[in-house]
Amino acid sequence: MTRWPHVFFATATVYILIGVLWGMAMSLSQNHATYSAHAHLNLIGWVSQGLMGLFYATLGRRTPNWLAATNYVFTNIGVICMTLVLYLYLSGTPAPKQLMLGLYAVGPSSAVLGFFFFAGAVFTALVRAWKTPAVATA
Repeated sequence: MTRWPHVFFATATVYILIGVLWGMAMSLSQNHATYSAHAHLNLIGWVSQGLMGLFYATLGRRTPNWLAATNYVFTNIGVICMTLVLYLYLSGTPAPKQLMLGLYAVGPSSAVLGFFFFAGAVFTALVRAWKTPAVATA
């Protein structure tokens, strides 16, 4: 079995741990200004990567290694950059304009590319499954 399901699950677990602690901090402080960044971290970091790990563990075993790796790298660059730029913006933390523009350009673009590579993995696995003859089981 490929290692990619484990990598996606482990990374998703790190993101949800950060997300839960962040949510607790928002609740205790009664300051929910960064909830949108928190939601992006949980949705793309935890939910989407958990589902990607599930796919690679079950249906995606026929996916080329480079495709899973590219999916992983782009998705994580997207999660980190989008969450960071949203946090800086929503919290009012002063940051250099060039940094904000760079994160804003890289984050969403990387996340979208990550999802396109995931779609490529899904359709590659689908085509390869169709080409493989079914094996009768007892």
